[in-house]
Amino acid sequence: MRRSTLQRKDRGELNQIATALGAKPSSRARKDEIIQLIIDLTADGARMTAPASAEQAPDTAPNGLEALSGPSASQEGDAANGDNDRRPSDAANGDGHRRRGNGQQGAAHDRHDLGNPSERLAAEPRDYQRSTDRGDDEIEPGNRRRKRRSRDRDRDRDEGWEGDPMAVAGRLDLRDEGYGFLRVEGCLPHRNDAYVPVKTIRQFGLRRGDQLAGTSRPANRAEKNPALLTLESINGGPAEFSDRPLFENLTPIHAVRHLALEQPDNPGALSARLVDLAAPIGVGQRVLVKGARHSGAVQLLMSIIEAIEANEPDIYVMALFLDQRPEDITEVQRCVRRGEVGATSFDQSPDEHVQTAEMTVERAKRLAEAGRDVVVVLDGLTSLAQAYNAVLSSAGRTHSASVDGGAVHMPRKLFGTGRNISDGGSLTMIASLMTAGAGPLVSVVCDEFEGTANTEIVLDRWAAELDISPALDVGACRSRDESKFLDDQHVQSLQRFRRDIIDSAGEGPSASVNALRAAISKVGATSANAELLR
Repeated sequence: MRRSTLQRKDRGELNQIATALGAKPSSRARKDEIIQLIIDLTADGARMTAPASAEQAPDTAPNGLEALSGPSASQEGDAANGDNDRRPSDAANGDGHRRRGNGQQGAAHDRHDLGNPSERLAAEPRDYQRSTDRGDDEIEPGNRRRKRRSRDRDRDRDEGWEGDPMAVAGRLDLRDEGYGFLRVEGCLPHRNDAYVPVKTIRQFGLRRGDQLAGTSRPANRAEKNPALLTLESINGGPAEFSDRPLFENLTPIHAVRHLALEQPDNPGALSARLVDLAAPIGVGQRVLVKGARHSGAVQLLMSIIEAIEANEPDIYVMALFLDQRPEDITEVQRCVRRGEVGATSFDQSPDEHVQTAEMTVERAKRLAEAGRDVVVVLDGLTSLAQAYNAVLSSAGRTHSASVDGGAVHMPRKLFGTGRNISDGGSLTMIASLMTAGAGPLVSVVCDEFEGTANTEIVLDRWAAELDISPALDVGACRSRDESKFLDDQHVQSLQRFRRDIIDSAGEGPSASVNALRAAISKVGATSANAELLR
């Protein structure tokens, strides 16, 4: 009896046929299981009643059923068991590949060696019922299908594809299941992202944030994304396994080099010069730009980016601006000339903020592992904490006022990647932090980041409201480790300059504004900071 004929019948008719053959299916049995049972019973019955000579072979099945024709039932069951597996679904990003096993993998009676044919026919329904109660240990649709799906996850499915491969390049994003996707359009999922199997990731020791290039094939009818065929380069080098160090295992040390922001060719860049005087930054430090909302943090960060690109061509700048206005994102993209920008606007989801931040920092870690000097300019930690709080709000421990613990831990973890590495390479993290705002999250985040930075640049709200730029609070800015990367004479000159500015400002609510005005006046009257520090 052909499987196609049985599939056109409804469940009631299939139950009647199976009962006529001597086996009553379980009420929980699926239609495919009943069909397989009928095929197995029919094949057993045909083998038991077959005469010694071919002329006496019957041409009708028991109880008036149609005769068997074409391939045997067991062969048909094997043929139906094609390789139609699909990759696991990636529901969180909308770009997964679903695996569904089609067909069955052989009959249960082939695994039972019963001597008496009548005993074997009678035992068949009992074995089927028992296998169903055990969770399909002997008939495939349950556990064995899942085992085969896991075993064949990385099996080559491209043998039947014919065509010209397409070039593909992007950044690797790994999933918890072990496979990954090659993000070809920034950090967020895209329909053209290429699927990267577990086998390739293990073979080359790939990590999240690696820049890959290779070829891919188009997605077939049951897939949502193309699939990677060949891997040609990893982070600009040959595609081969390399025993590179893990970023977390590298030895962090204090900064030993000054990240100079003063631009000799542009003495009018007062923001960069004031930062060098109030809170000098070392390569590989963690820097916090603290201030209230609308105190000029974005403008100051853009000035720092311009200064680094002008003074340090060997340092790779990565601008990470989250929850921004679209026009501000455009300005940041125009500001960064040699580096890269990862930005999200305020109308994007918290998941997209988190994905962009994590992918950007992971890429910076891969560059630092290779010995590169990287600067990540992040605006801001408060927006990132709000995004994590929204993503994790349904589970996990919470601080007071329903602030999830992960909302603070994960931004701290990303900020903590800033470090100078003893064997070469560094990751300088310059991030903004809101110190005043509505809601309990702002105060919780401020408390958690206290003492985590090497350098703090504090912005003054009153100076920002008076439209004084840059709105630095010169007296509150500090660099705890400036003696590590500056000589003693330079440090003493900086301390003397700050003391003179603060003393001339007097006391009272306007002291910080007066000190800032005095500092801007002195810096503007000279062409270089060295003239002020004599």
